[in-house]
Amino acid sequence: MLLPLSVAIDHPWTLEPSMVSILALLGLAAFSTALAFAIYFRLIQTLGSVGTTAQAYLRVPIGVAIGVAFLGERLTSTAVVGLACVMVGVAAMTIPAGRLRSAILANSRD
Repeated sequence: MLLPLSVAIDHPWTLEPSMVSILALLGLAAFSTALAFAIYFRLIQTLGSVGTTAQAYLRVPIGVAIGVAFLGERLTSTAVVGLACVMVGVAAMTIPAGRLRSAILANSRD
């Protein structure tokens, strides 16, 4: 739907992209798309679909940790509670039920 509008407004045949923008486009295509898909399909092969999906939830704690470590952000108590909930949820998704039951039973016997 936007193609006719962009052709009419931008006149793409008149654009002359710089070498820097072309290299940026190639870098995005190679690393952000091709390499990411290769890693994604490798994760599906090794971890399965649930384990691969769980990694998306780990972006939140990693982003918060990077913000605290490098940007000087403060870690509030509500953020800590939220991050703990995310981590428990990821563990519940990825730890097999049989292994989880045996770990709980082993801890209750002690």
